[in-house]
Amino acid sequence: MQKILIIEDERYLLELYRMKFEREGFKVVAAEDGREGIAAAIKEQPDLILLDIVMPGMNGFQVLNKLRENKKTKHLKIYIFSNLGQADEIKAGFEHGADGYMVKANLTPGQVVDRVSLALSANQKKKKNTINNKKKTVPENKEKNGKSVLIIEDEKVIIDMYKMRLENEGYAVEVADNGAWGLKLAKKEKFDIIIMDMVMPAMNGYQMLKEIKKESKNKKTPIIVLSNSAQDEDIKKAKKQGADLYLLKSSITPAKLAKRIEELINK
Repeated sequence: MQKILIIEDERYLLELYRMKFEREGFKVVAAEDGREGIAAAIKEQPDLILLDIVMPGMNGFQVLNKLRENKKTKHLKIYIFSNLGQADEIKAGFEHGADGYMVKANLTPGQVVDRVSLALSANQKKKKNTINNKKKTVPENKEKNGKSVLIIEDEKVIIDMYKMRLENEGYAVEVADNGAWGLKLAKKEKFDIIIMDMVMPAMNGYQMLKEIKKESKNKKTPIIVLSNSAQDEDIKKAKKQGADLYLLKSSITPAKLAKRIEELINK
């Protein structure tokens, strides 16, 4: 099983790419900052490292320099994986010793996996055979648990991340990428739980909460609010409108969200 080290300080992105690579048969080691990443590289000796550039404490270029200076890690294959995509930034990456450079905004998670697979394979045919064989060792999705989830969220990367995790847990997942469509689905279908962002196009979260609780098939359905705001007044307002749980996007991972969903459903 090939091993990937992802050094990335955005936790939700780290979880997204971890799940995607694991689903495709890779072993994934994760690090949330540069120093942790260097220690993991020395210990784990991964087949390839995906390295973010903009990180607190030690940036990606500094991490890259340290890895190339260390006799235990200088041979490792390292790809910069960043939102910085200007020509001079890419040039700097290679000058610091990167083997490759990928711009996050230009690639879907599936395309990232494909790029990594190609980088690790002698040829396309070998790559396909290797990945297909590894997929057999990955546990299949859990059996459907009979529970349904509605996710109302306009950021695609977050939708993909949560949808992937919840489907792996056996949930049937429906998605709406704006408030108006989310409300329409809530009025049309009964769900076991609803997850919603507060800042949405077409209709904001407070309006959705009020409407869902007022007249829909989901009056009594537990609702989890995801928000970037930690203000007490925002939390109180959301709960007053009918939210059962208020979670900060920056601190909730897909695994933690799945756990909270299970707790609410079984309450």
